[in-house]
Amino acid sequence: MLPEGWKQRLVAVCNENTRGATGWCLEVHDLAVSKLVAGREKDIDYVSAMLRHQLVKLETVRERLASTLLPGELSREIIEARLKRLAQA
Repeated sequence: MLPEGWKQRLVAVCNENTRGATGWCLEVHDLAVSKLVAGREKDIDYVSAMLRHQLVKLETVRERLASTLLPGELSREIIEARLKRLAQA
C-alpha cells in the first residue's frame, strides 16, 4: 500500500552501477508508509531505523499515512499506533 501521489515522487537512480539503466525507487517517506502498513517485524524494525537515523521526518510519514487508502481489513488506528510507538522509542 502506498500513499496518494507516490508515482510523482519516485526517485531515479542512474549511475555506473546501473550500467546506464534507470531504476525507479520509492521516496523514503512512501517506503516508510508501505513498511508500516505491511507490519511485519522486519518492516517495523526498518522504519524504526529510518526514524532513529533521521532518514525520514515523522510528520511527513504521518501526512503520507493519512493519504493512504487502506483495504477494509487493515485498521488505520493500528497502523497509526505502530508509528506512535516507534516515534516514542
